[in-house]
Amino acid sequence: MADFTPTQGRYLAFIHAYIGLHGYPPAETDIAAAMCVSPPSVNQMVKMLEKKGLILRHPGQPRSLQILVPEDEIPPWNHRNHAKNPVRSGDQPKRIAATPAAPPANLYVVSVFLMAGPVSEKFARKLVRRDIEIRGDQTLEQLHQAIFEAFDRSDEHLYEFQFGKRPHDPDGPNYGVPDPQERKKGGRDARATTLDALGLKPDRVFGYLFDFGDEWFHQAEVERIEQAIPTVTYPRVIKRVGKSPPQYAKE
Repeated sequence: MADFTPTQGRYLAFIHAYIGLHGYPPAETDIAAAMCVSPPSVNQMVKMLEKKGLILRHPGQPRSLQILVPEDEIPPWNHRNHAKNPVRSGDQPKRIAATPAAPPANLYVVSVFLMAGPVSEKFARKLVRRDIEIRGDQTLEQLHQAIFEAFDRSDEHLYEFQFGKRPHDPDGPNYGVPDPQERKKGGRDARATTLDALGLKPDRVFGYLFDFGDEWFHQAEVERIEQAIPTVTYPRVIKRVGKSPPQYAKE
């Protein structure tokens, strides 16, 4: 049986599903978008998979990935089973889509800009932007998690989406993870609020505050609203501009 970690198993699962859907291997940019990581991270993972004998690739030749793991040992894409507990080949369809089919849904393309935070001089006045696609039936909590990963953060903190008259309007309406007492006062819960429920329109601008201590301020804008593709995993990052500042300034 092939030996790989759960994370490596997810990469193998996506590559396998992509080939089954399109008939050819994904590019590293396709993998990066699906896994919500940077292209350099994908490149390092591909090299590791090759080193372990799990895939075969031809450097310099695009879309040349070939999986060497037996099909019945590859985990299903978008499933949380550990790689050591694969689904039997008889339980899988012969042709796997990237995700299970979903009903038609709105798709929001949201641009998130880092506006302020405890950045070093190296990152001061640098444009840092992430474009994220998220379905209308997904929650603000899921958007928060997508932003968290898109900006390469590692330590969770409280957060708040701010939908007042201007970005970062403390008078709200604002959405986060309220405690029970705040909920009694009408505090809004990001975990139970979908994008569709907000009545968002293209060009709508709102704020996102991460970490109430260090105060990372972001400005988000709805670029456009389309129809989600049922076979695509959302939320996902479709564009990255600028390197992410480290979450904690180095000494």
